[in-house]
Amino acid sequence: MHCFVARQAILDGRGNPLGYELLFRTSLENRFPDIEAGLATRRLMAEQFLSQKIEDLVGQSLCFVNFPDSLIREGMSDTFNQQQLVLEILEDATPDQALLESVKLLKKAGFKTALDDHIPNKEWEKFFPFIDFIKLDLRQMSVAECGHFIKHCQSHPHIRFIAEKVETQQEFIDAQTVGFDFFQGYYFQQPQVISRRILTTDEMTGFELLSAISKEEVDYDKLTELFSRDLSLSYYLLRYVNSLHMGYRQQSIDNLRNAIVFLGHQQLKRFTAMMMIAYISKNKNVELYRLSMIRAKWCELLAEKMCPALQEDAFICGLFSLLDTLLERPMADILPHLSVTEPVQLALLEQKGQLGFLMGMIQDHEQANWPMLQQRLVFANLNEQDSSQYYEEAILWSKQLTEK
Repeated sequence: MHCFVARQAILDGRGNPLGYELLFRTSLENRFPDIEAGLATRRLMAEQFLSQKIEDLVGQSLCFVNFPDSLIREGMSDTFNQQQLVLEILEDATPDQALLESVKLLKKAGFKTALDDHIPNKEWEKFFPFIDFIKLDLRQMSVAECGHFIKHCQSHPHIRFIAEKVETQQEFIDAQTVGFDFFQGYYFQQPQVISRRILTTDEMTGFELLSAISKEEVDYDKLTELFSRDLSLSYYLLRYVNSLHMGYRQQSIDNLRNAIVFLGHQQLKRFTAMMMIAYISKNKNVELYRLSMIRAKWCELLAEKMCPALQEDAFICGLFSLLDTLLERPMADILPHLSVTEPVQLALLEQKGQLGFLMGMIQDHEQANWPMLQQRLVFANLNEQDSSQYYEEAILWSKQLTEK
């Protein structure tokens, strides 16, 4: 699933970015869609702040986002990271006492605020002690009028002024002269539309589960609650537990919490990782899911022969080796969201270390790079029969597991 956002830089006089104004879009077409402003802000915040890391889009810079009057009053902003977010109070907001109290609460909570497309009005002056930025539109006010207003606000030295819609070099020079601190407009950059892949609800559940199971102290009540969110996930867990232990138990396990406890930490982590890949693979190329499962077992079998202490890591490494393809994002962007060990990270990012060597062996086999594979086999003191046997066992294991 993809979302779209337009990003326009806000720069200082030397061209260094203070931040970016984020503008809601529904496609690569660079125009505001026919959608109510409040809904646009809700979707933009959910897609850019909740579903993924905002730092991937803007680094450590500020994010300026239009917040309609109604959203500020209802406290919607409380959910988000106040360190980078600047709430732009729109020009059509009503400067009454209720709004003022909301802005005071935002300031107290550490949020930054801006008056967007501001037109000087005495009713807004009571807000100035709690405002960080004032944006003035050069298409609505002359540069001289802007300069007069900036001087009028000298009693509020904490306020920084942003010139909007700067379209020529002369406007930029004039705006600097009258006291603007920052600048935004076509002279510097048109809004750039960016397409970002966001995680589906299923995928987010998978990441959350893996994070929970990777903690040193496992909270089984929390895990039970997470598994309970999804009926199919609970069903697959019970089926997995009973398939593993059918030969050792007279009765099947039918209680979700008992199944989680009975599996144990390592098996539960393995199951969760496999389900995460299954969720991410849903409605995509089935072959990628099958290959992820084969790689997981194949890598584990090779590790059993070459580096037994890394067997569990080897399984996770093989299982996650196609995440960048499945999620359509660089592996470096994905790994911070995963609780994996350093050897797994090193293998997936740089194909280094013992696990990186194993993944290289697997890829040489898949790509029929026989000369390189032969060199690796000799180095690992393995022969072609061993390699083929492990591959066939991995295929059989994957087929048995997915067809249960």
